[in-house]
Amino acid sequence: MTAAPSFPLKSAVAIWLGQVLSLLGSGLTSFALGVWTYKTTGDVTQYALVMLAATLPGILLGPVAGALVDRWNRRWVMVLSDTAAGLSSLALALLLFNGLLQPWHAYVTTAVVSTASAFQQPAFAVLVSTVVPQQHLGRANGLVQVGLAFSQLVAPLLSATLLEVIELKGILLIDATTLVLGTLPLLLARISREHLVSSSGEAHPSLLESVRAGGAYLRASPGLLALIGFLAVSNFLTGTVEVLVTPLVLSFADVRTLGALTTAGGVGMLGGSVLISAWGGPKRLVHGVLGFQFTCGLALVCVGLATAVPVLAGVAFAFFFGLPIINGASQALLQRIVPLALRGRVFAFTGTITGAMLPLAYSISGPLADHVFEPAMASGGSLVPLLGPLLGEGPGRGIALMFVIAGALSLLLTLLSTLYRPLRELEAPLPDAPSAAPAMNP
Repeated sequence: MTAAPSFPLKSAVAIWLGQVLSLLGSGLTSFALGVWTYKTTGDVTQYALVMLAATLPGILLGPVAGALVDRWNRRWVMVLSDTAAGLSSLALALLLFNGLLQPWHAYVTTAVVSTASAFQQPAFAVLVSTVVPQQHLGRANGLVQVGLAFSQLVAPLLSATLLEVIELKGILLIDATTLVLGTLPLLLARISREHLVSSSGEAHPSLLESVRAGGAYLRASPGLLALIGFLAVSNFLTGTVEVLVTPLVLSFADVRTLGALTTAGGVGMLGGSVLISAWGGPKRLVHGVLGFQFTCGLALVCVGLATAVPVLAGVAFAFFFGLPIINGASQALLQRIVPLALRGRVFAFTGTITGAMLPLAYSISGPLADHVFEPAMASGGSLVPLLGPLLGEGPGRGIALMFVIAGALSLLLTLLSTLYRPLRELEAPLPDAPSAAPAMNP
């Protein structure tokens, strides 16, 4: 018989609403700060550095932060993380009010927010799993996803509108306020100690041990190793052009159009998430991963070729519609194949590999755009005679070429992966899997 929940429903709802507000405020600032940086500098590389600062600290600290969250009081981890993010927004607002804001300030404060998020997200996930009864965990996690989708849908378009009305300084103040409102329910809620602190007797493997164990298991499973490599390369290609969306759109449209296109992508992601939740994916999950990756590659090519806003909105919807299906199907593959005792370690290993591709992509995409492709596609550029009739010439056309190249490489990656038998037959039983566990011991 399942025990009744010991945590009040109204407190759970208040904490959830607070986190939704925090996500919305952070989404407003993230969009507005990227636009401000690009408009201030006109430099894709400096804009890419904002994306890098928002991603790299969280990836580097993720495994360590997760281990520390298991040892610390989760309420105070979340409160201090939200406080750090709120103070960062206030610092940016003060610099902006006094005319002192420089791009490097955005890099530093964005890195601080990323660091805080590396602690806040796992703390919230663990708190949800401890205060919510087992039979309601699916619904609770569904609400968390609703909050994420709401932020992605509303924040870009609202931020684009607010930039014209209250400018960046007003958005920063809104962000700081939402973070305070998100912290209050955590401070006021009565949460028993067993929900906040893990038992001191629990064993926590070191990061090095986790990496070695996960690596040993993957070496014994060539199909899984191929899947991780496929996802890593896909992440790299997507990250290379992800940072270039804002410069590309602003080369022929305004900020409000950029917000509308981002919202179209959010609608697509929400639709894909609902579909994979209700459908569960195809019978052969690897077919879902490869099939929707192919459609994402086609979408990237279309982004480079099109400039009509309705077409781009449809392409953004299609691209982001496929992402949750790829992610959901690949995660289900891992959960089906990897033994329960090894999942945490293998997931930590694969998360590090695939996650590290994004900052690597961010760090090279800006210089490639600024110093290679944009000059080559400028008026009189070296590639204009060959590609100008197809892509046009002038500002943004070099970035458009990068989208076409990334999409073509994505299509090639999918086709080659389809020909690799261990990946194609990944869901077949792995005869070597049971013997992989002993091999992990040093």
